[in-house]
Amino acid sequence: MTFLVGRPLNLAITATAGSGFLLFGYDQGVMSGLLSGDAFVRTFPEIDTTANGHGSSSLQGTVVAIYEIGCFLGAITALIWGEKVGRRMCIMAGCVILSIGAALQASAYSIPHMIVGRIVAGIGNGLNTSTIPVWHSELSKAESRGKGLAIELCINIFGVMTAYWVDYGMSYVANEAQFRFPIALQILFAIVTFIGCISLPESPRWLIGHGRHSEARRILWAIQPNARSMTEDDPVVTQDITEITQAIMEEQSASEEGSFRLIFKNGPQKFLHRTLLGMGGQMMQQLSGVNLITYYNTVIFEKSVGMSHNLALLLAGFNGVAYFLSTFIPIWTIDRLGRRKLMLFAVIGQCACMAILAGTVYDGGHAAGLVATVMLFLFNFFFAVGLLAIPWLLPAEYSPLAIRTRSAALATATNWIFTFLVVEITPVSISNIGYRTYVYFAVFNFCFIPIIYLFYPETRNLTLEQIDCLFTGEKVKLHWHPSMGIAGDPVRRVGEKDLESAGAQHILNVDPPSTRKERARKESERAPSAQLLRGTEQEGSAPSPLPVSYPDHSQAQLRQPDYNPCDNQGLSPSISSNASFYPSREIRGHEGERGRNDDTANEAPHHYPQEASSHHPYMHSSPEFVAELTAPRNFSGSATSFPATAPEPYQGIASPLFDHSVFSDPVNFANDVFLPGSAYEALHTALRNRQLWTARPDIPSRCSSPASVREFGAVSPHELQMNQGDNYSRLRRYFELSPARENVLWQNYLNEICLWLDMFDNHRHFASTFPQMAKTCPHLRYSILALSARQIERKQNKESQSESLSLYQEAIHLLLPELESKTTPVIASCVILCVLEMLSCNPKEWRRHLDGCAFLIQAAEIHGFSGKEEQALFWCFARMDVCGGLISEEETIIPIHHWIPKDMSPAEVSQLFLASNLSAFDTYANYTVYLCAQTLGVLFHPNSQLPPSCVSCRYLGSPDDRDTYVHRWKRLFDSVEEWYDNRPNQMKSIFTIPATAGAGQERPFPTVLYGNGAAISGNQLYHTCALLLLQRKPKTLSLSRRPKSVLWHARQICAISASNTHHGCWTNALQPLWLAGKAMSHHSEHTAIIETLTRIERETGWATMWRVEDLKDFWGEDDEMEEMENMRVEIEGDARLQTPRGIRSQ
Repeated sequence: MTFLVGRPLNLAITATAGSGFLLFGYDQGVMSGLLSGDAFVRTFPEIDTTANGHGSSSLQGTVVAIYEIGCFLGAITALIWGEKVGRRMCIMAGCVILSIGAALQASAYSIPHMIVGRIVAGIGNGLNTSTIPVWHSELSKAESRGKGLAIELCINIFGVMTAYWVDYGMSYVANEAQFRFPIALQILFAIVTFIGCISLPESPRWLIGHGRHSEARRILWAIQPNARSMTEDDPVVTQDITEITQAIMEEQSASEEGSFRLIFKNGPQKFLHRTLLGMGGQMMQQLSGVNLITYYNTVIFEKSVGMSHNLALLLAGFNGVAYFLSTFIPIWTIDRLGRRKLMLFAVIGQCACMAILAGTVYDGGHAAGLVATVMLFLFNFFFAVGLLAIPWLLPAEYSPLAIRTRSAALATATNWIFTFLVVEITPVSISNIGYRTYVYFAVFNFCFIPIIYLFYPETRNLTLEQIDCLFTGEKVKLHWHPSMGIAGDPVRRVGEKDLESAGAQHILNVDPPSTRKERARKESERAPSAQLLRGTEQEGSAPSPLPVSYPDHSQAQLRQPDYNPCDNQGLSPSISSNASFYPSREIRGHEGERGRNDDTANEAPHHYPQEASSHHPYMHSSPEFVAELTAPRNFSGSATSFPATAPEPYQGIASPLFDHSVFSDPVNFANDVFLPGSAYEALHTALRNRQLWTARPDIPSRCSSPASVREFGAVSPHELQMNQGDNYSRLRRYFELSPARENVLWQNYLNEICLWLDMFDNHRHFASTFPQMAKTCPHLRYSILALSARQIERKQNKESQSESLSLYQEAIHLLLPELESKTTPVIASCVILCVLEMLSCNPKEWRRHLDGCAFLIQAAEIHGFSGKEEQALFWCFARMDVCGGLISEEETIIPIHHWIPKDMSPAEVSQLFLASNLSAFDTYANYTVYLCAQTLGVLFHPNSQLPPSCVSCRYLGSPDDRDTYVHRWKRLFDSVEEWYDNRPNQMKSIFTIPATAGAGQERPFPTVLYGNGAAISGNQLYHTCALLLLQRKPKTLSLSRRPKSVLWHARQICAISASNTHHGCWTNALQPLWLAGKAMSHHSEHTAIIETLTRIERETGWATMWRVEDLKDFWGEDDEMEEMENMRVEIEGDARLQTPRGIRSQ
């Protein structure tokens, strides 16, 4: 890590990157003056094409151009390995390899020796030129990125100029040092670049992409121009990290660390389109004809213009000086005028220069020679202004992070393959067709004009994350709007001037994610004072619920509005909640109907329903946690409390209404340790209440006012601390875990439980990442050990729960003070404790054991595309949420629109999921969880009316005339079938055996073997979705393709669990087997299902026998079997029939 920060660090980065490109330019120019030198042609007469020589021009072209083949190989090496080893390591490896190649060339005495040396040097240079622009761009601020790369390429041309003058100076040396010293000199530049890379930082974007966030944060802080006056936690740094992480999350949802194949697929991220633009820029650079001049400057002056060797060398040196001076122009213009304008200016000028050069060479006179010389100088001027730096910049700018290294490497490979083509044919072309060589280069430049104008978007002053939006989102329209102004201003980015027009709100109703987060942060900082003021004004008035305070709203605005269904889409356990705590105008991404009048729009929201009962079905009165129950209401430490007559603060959380007929008798559920009054229940209630309180967005500030008046019944901070201490002292007792026992618990966690948790995660975060976090997070360590201990107790059917209870208690004791931070380890502890509770409680209470964690996950803004550890946590919790919803026949606790990023539509999410079938089959498996949640939403949604303006609410369709249940059902069923049709190979079965036919069959279900947990459970969830949808298929709907029958899907569900013994998949199979079992009628099928459920509980400890009893009750006595068999035949014969009402009601 460097000791430099701020501007010195940025200058050092630019200087190191520049030295790498100086080396590149020197390599390009050095051979130009050596090819016709006396010592060189004496050593290598085979390529002597001077007037007195008889060498081969084609061999000369090969010796020079073979260097580009090496560069191409180096670029391909970076393409394959660059993302794995990092930017700095690639550059340092390139410097070492290039130095070896230079030494081989300097010591060459034969053509093969020279060719080998040039190939090796080319490989090193290919590594450097593929990686340096990416490394430099990712370490640069948006407003200076173009300028930095322009400086880089300016130094590159300084290298070309240096090579020309070194060649000219060494031409007066008669011995072999005339060419050996210029070739060996490049080793010096390689050493300088190598040393610079050792002392400078890695790309922060690469570090974030590989999970090294703390290093990335320090580097992002260090490259800030005013780093000395800010801290690493400054909001500017945090916003940069947020934007980078957001971009990585979106890209990784469609890729697994940027799979190479994704470069050749478009998808929502437009990978192929963006890669082709980068490759096209490099192709245009080479076909413009620049290397015609760079590599053969002296040859052109001698052969085409007719100058002497000494004069040609001198003019080549002056041309290099002019070329170098021209490169200073884009340093000033590239971030002011933009990329497109400079590129168009360059190709138009180059086209004219090549056309005039062709005419003058054809004429051949003295005056024509002078004009030709001027054109050669002018061509380099135009090229330096527009096409020198920008084609190197565009691949790094256009490509998303997931494929940036590979895309840039592919673009560089394109550069080198076309450079090889140009350099290889130039000597032959000049010798055979003369002036026509310049004609076809003029034609090439003319063709580039419409290509640049039509296909290359402007990127000046945009961050790399904003550039992503040019290709993937609606913000591409905003970029071209004249009101955009400087891209760094987020307000102007969203169309400041358009907001003055009448229709602007309908066009530019978009905020960049970073803008919304920054605004929310600023409002939260101002909220305490505003809330205090409002509390002072209302002092002495009738008690009322705590309002949601926002400083931008006047007191007059806080009146009661019309009901808006979007209100309950904040941090709510269900869309169907009876009440909302949140004003609709403050819910990001949701706005009330625009047709309301001003008075209505300014009214305050309902925080609590007027007729709500103060009774809450989840609150108990056991003495073990009465004090803890009241603690969360005063957790902030303020003297302010809920008034005695205020409505219950949690009553807005809808109580799940269960059909008790689908459950076994709760009294007989012997394995439920969360019985009222138990220590487990007391601890869980303390945790749940604190989770709910922590997740609330409208809680009072932690900093209370000294002037606050203590109300009756309020708890002071000192009393709160005493109450909590007394409560903990009652529950806690001395507990010590021996190292040997802890080893047993860790072994069980890693070998058994991680199979459950990492089932849909190829990176296995629960097995690899979270145990490492547990080393420094005691609450996470105890949560893991508690889960492991409880699973062993359940598996061994122990009556004592003392070990798991002690670990559970310690985990909660350590977790409660940390909840407010909402860090990844905190969320991980909460999710793991949810698994423990699912393993141990009555299924009637599953949703109660999940809702506190669901609130916290939403408050932490974690969703299915958060990336890395948080994404793994979300999908682990989502599977439990879906299982709970299947049991209670309700929607998921986390509303489905919180499963995806706020600025991403469900259609875009579906495309991201489908695109993952080529690269990340675990992500593709998660799609079934998402589809299952959608199925619960369509089938069990309460059908409340939703306004047309609520886009997130309408993604499954509103129940109005335009989008009926039939349409929503059809759309979802098509998505479910699309998942099945597009499964990757990893999600398909590897071996099948049909079921044994005939009465008394020994194997009633087929054998269907899958190769991984994601495939097992993913396919079973697919069949579950299809079964539920077909059972509730609208009778009036006719499908274009006849679907599989309900019975077929039910058999597949049973076959998957019976054939695959993956314990993680068994834990998710409970409800699918219950749904499938209700469609079975033959006693052999019943026996097989019961055997499977019994085996699941015996081998995993996961409670399933209660479902066995439910199925036995559902199947009834033997005299009902004939009726069930008839029902089965009818269902199998006609998939369009709905399940009979009697079955559906169970």
